[in-house]
Order: sequence, then structure tokens, then C-alpha cells
Amino acid sequence: MKSRLLWGIVALVIALGVASGMAVRSMIRADRYESRLREVYDGALLSALRQMEDMQLALSKALLSGDSGAEAEYLNQVSAGAAQVQRSLSLLPLSHTAAQNAVKFANQAADYSSVLIRTGQMTEEDAQTIGSLIAACEEYAAALAQAKESLSAKAVAGGDPFYPSQAALEAPAYDSAVSYPTLIYDGPFSDARKTGSAQALGPKAVSLDDALLIARDFAGSERVQGISVGAEMGGDIPCWGVTLNCGDVTLQAAVTKQGGKVLWMAPDTADFAAQRSVEECRENALKFLSERGYENMQATYFQVYQGVAVISFAATQGSTLLYPDLIKVQLRLDTAQVVGIEARNYLQNHSARGPLIPSLTEDQARERVGERLKIDSARLCLIPTDGGEKLCYEFQGEFAGHMYLSYINALDGRQEQLLKVVEGETGLEAV
Repeated sequence: MKSRLLWGIVALVIALGVASGMAVRSMIRADRYESRLREVYDGALLSALRQMEDMQLALSKALLSGDSGAEAEYLNQVSAGAAQVQRSLSLLPLSHTAAQNAVKFANQAADYSSVLIRTGQMTEEDAQTIGSLIAACEEYAAALAQAKESLSAKAVAGGDPFYPSQAALEAPAYDSAVSYPTLIYDGPFSDARKTGSAQALGPKAVSLDDALLIARDFAGSERVQGISVGAEMGGDIPCWGVTLNCGDVTLQAAVTKQGGKVLWMAPDTADFAAQRSVEECRENALKFLSERGYENMQATYFQVYQGVAVISFAATQGSTLLYPDLIKVQLRLDTAQVVGIEARNYLQNHSARGPLIPSLTEDQARERVGERLKIDSARLCLIPTDGGEKLCYEFQGEFAGHMYLSYINALDGRQEQLLKVVEGETGLEAV
């Protein structure tokens, strides 16, 4: 009897242990599923937010465009963005009314864009409606950002993280600033590269010993305290690697095996004290470039971060700015000394072009700019496109408190590009 009782107790303990283990595994599995769901919902909110911001930008460009073809393309972007907003929101278990309002707005924006594409013209009444849609996009982007913050806060607090309040998606724009789509930090056309052989390298083959001397002279022999061989690089422009000890900072550089040009140079550290102005850095960068054979360069855009100023320069031919021929220069903000350079675009693209003569006058091109853009300045420039390079007038103007750049083809008057310029804490940026 005692034996049976003992075995019964043992069996009960084992059963309880098994049950406890299963419960623990179930809890772990539930936590894992909850974590995955949270990631899905967080990603869906972020996607909807980004698409709403992209819709706002496309609507603004459609409103400002003076080219019917470009206007239709921007409106198509609105429709595509609206569809993505709807797909993203469909993943969220938000309150019925909140989700319905956001989806309804996306539907309206897409439908209205389709109507304008079919009619092929925009009346003043249409312009006012688009202005309302732009404002609504800003409000919904702010509300989606607030909903995303609410989801994260509830998850941290241990509450139900999956049901942001209905007010979060219905609230009007709130005080915090609305962010914008991904920005090109060094200005328009910064990623333009031409396929084929590099234009500005020259035919001379350079040895490793030569590369060490070239890198030292390029950085400034007076500040180089030591030099050694770095990693050799292949790719479309093979390079010798060089390491330069410049006292409190070490510079890595790549010298092209053909032509002996410094393709890039970069510091191994940043966070320099911000003691010099961007203007002083710009002047030092121009002097640095000129002394190393880069003449007739003009500053275009800049960014400041972690104690370093990054300034973009484009070559000029006569009075025409050559956007494909860009160089980025890094300068430390404590001494305004150059510590980095990125010359790939320039070395890849720079050459003497033929005569850059426009068929249209500046006034004729100005008539092709959307009438709502208040133009402040204009200049002739060469821009990269999928089909090569095109001579354009760049018109800088203002609309609704924001700066825009409109590029009108100087030969046929078509709008080639329309960019929005944002002046943030780190500098000027174009999108």
C-alpha cells in the first residue's frame, strides 16, 4: 500500500514537472510570436509612414511641375504610394474607424491622381485640392509616427502593444516636425557614374613606391609623420592602398594604379571639436583642390556631422556647372584641415565637353517652369541622366516655405528633374 502511494506521488510529481515544462515552453513560444508580431506591426507602420511622406513629396512636385509628362509621372507615384499605404495598414489590428479613415484617404488620393492623369490638365481648383491632399499627407504622416511611438511605448511598459488608440491615427498634425523621405546628403546627382573607362586618369602606370609618395604629397608632406602600405584594391579602378600617420589622426588612401590619382582618402576617426565655420572649411577645400590640379571647382552642397564638414564640389566649363564631375571633401572642424576626399565621380566622368550652347534662352526656359514656383536664381548646368548627359537650366525657387530645383532641358524645353531642397541641422539636402 505504501509502495503504491509512493509511486503515485512520484507519478504526480513527474506529471506536474511535464506540465510545468510544457507551460514554460508555451510561454516562450507565445513571447516569440508576440515579438514577431510586434516586428511586423512596427514595420507596417514605418512603411505606411514613409509612403505617406513620399506621397506628400510627389504631390508637391506634381503641383509645381510645368511639364505634363513629368506631372503625370508624379501623379503615378502618388497612386503607387497610396496602394502601398493600404497594403501596410491592412497588416495592423487597429481600431476599425482609424484604419478605415487612413485607407479611405489613400483611396481618395489615388483616385484623384488617376482622374488628373486622364484629363491631362490641372485647373486652379485642382491645385487647391492637391494643396489639401498635401496637408492631409503631412497630418497622417505625423499621426502614423505617433502611433508607432505609442506601439513601442506600450510594448516597453508591458501593455498591449498591438492596438494604438483610434485617436493616434485620427489626430491632426502635432507639434513635432514631420520628417521627409530618404535624402541625398551631398546634393543632386551625387551618385552619377558613367560606365566605361575613367576619363581623367591618364595612361601612366604607377608603382607601389610611386603611390606612397603621391599619397604623402596629396595629404600634405608637412603633416605626414609616417607612411605604410595599406590594402591593395581591385574593381573597376584598381588602386594601391596607403596608410598615413598624421599625428592625432590616421588617414587611409587609395591611389589609382593607372594615372596615380587619389581615388579616395578618409580619416580613421571623427568627433573633432566644432571650432571653425563651414565657410572657412569651404575656402580651405577650394585651395586644397586647386593646389592638386582640380581647377574651376564650385561648391554645391554641404553636410556637417561628428565634427566633420563634408562639402561637395562640381567642376565648371565656362559658366556651366558640370554635375557629373563631383568631388566630396571632408574637413575637420577644429582646424579646417582636409582629412578626406572622394573623387570617383570626377575621375570617372571629367573631360572637356564640346560646346555647351543652349537652344533656348533663360527666359524661354523659365516659361516652362511651373507658375507656382517663385524663382530666385537660374544657371546653366550639365546633369547626368539614364541616356547620358543633358544641358539644362537649373531654376531655384520657393514654394510653401520650401526650396525647389527645377531642371529644364536647354535644347527642347522639357522638364528633366524636379528636386526639393531641405535645409536641416546638418546642411542642405535635395530629394
